Amino acid sequence: MTTRQAVVERFRLFAAGPGQDLFEGALLVAELVEPGDDVLRARERVEALAARVREAQAGEGSGHEALCRVLFSEEGFRGDSESYDDPRNSSVARVLATRRGMPITLSIVVLEVGRRAGLALTGVGLPGHFVVGGADLPPGKYLDAFEAGELCDAPAVERRVSAIFGMPVELPAEAFLPDSARAILARVLFNLRRSWEKRGRFEEALAALDCAEALDPRNASVLRERGLLLLRLGRTGEAIAFLEAYVAKSRGEDAEAVTKVIAVVRERSGASPPRPEAKKIFTLTQAREALPRVREITAQSVAHYEALAEEAEEQQQEVVRDWARQITDLGVEVKGLWLVDFDSGAGYYCWKYPEPSLEYFHGYEEGFAGRLPLQ
Repeated sequence: MTTRQAVVERFRLFAAGPGQDLFEGALLVAELVEPGDDVLRARERVEALAARVREAQAGEGSGHEALCRVLFSEEGFRGDSESYDDPRNSSVARVLATRRGMPITLSIVVLEVGRRAGLALTGVGLPGHFVVGGADLPPGKYLDAFEAGELCDAPAVERRVSAIFGMPVELPAEAFLPDSARAILARVLFNLRRSWEKRGRFEEALAALDCAEALDPRNASVLRERGLLLLRLGRTGEAIAFLEAYVAKSRGEDAEAVTKVIAVVRERSGASPPRPEAKKIFTLTQAREALPRVREITAQSVAHYEALAEEAEEQQQEVVRDWARQITDLGVEVKGLWLVDFDSGAGYYCWKYPEPSLEYFHGYEEGFAGRLPLQ
């Protein structure tokens, strides 16, 4: 058993427990990122920071001000804009050492330091972003750890998310509800898996998926993701088994498309898997400029598909395969039958035939069911 596999087994034991400590789970993820990392040192750093917040709080009488002064004014914690999706930014141990990270891992540090200092804070996961809320912040305010502890109200948070997606968006009230420790850790693991997958490190991505599955064993989408990763690794037989298990359990939008993928894989089972290519990132303007061609291809394919008799299943599958090839050649991701996503680098602009324009987005974790309208 490798060191990383041992960490996965420890994470499974952690996830099976009756309650999950967010910081301890995040430290296990840190060991997944860099096996052998000194998590004891990370615990010591957090406790030292919390002691300083407690001391500052006693003098100032304001918990959130003391927290922000220690973490952001004195220590200089802030977002890592230069290497945002580096896998190491998913490690709270590294964030504590470098004082740089992504919104969610910076927020976990804020939450743990705040907890040890006696503050009531919560994590709030938003599409493409993550902030801190809670009773010990000023009413109606959220703390943005990526922006060096800036306090902002809901409209300001909306503007931040809008800037990320390149278009004004309106977040419903439920988007600001606090996330559970399990949900936060699952999001960290999703970010980590995606970062490793982009770099062609599929074995590491599978390890992150193993941990995510331990948090929610009933989530059928894990079967699909495992199958797709195994395809990238050339482990075709295993991949087909997981994809078929997903189709059997799923009622999602993409079940039919996954069935088509299985058919294509069986047809080409003797071929080598394609080499991974860098994902194309679209601004909203670029995505909308590409949409007419995507609509044209899709409309032609739908017309051809529907013109075929239901008994002509083989020909229908070929139509879907040809459609998927043309769409992916444009750098657009196929997420279901006549359903596509444009990767924005922070989430997806989402389009499903026959919608007239590109008017929806969702974060990487939410999927089609969680998409929100662009304004």
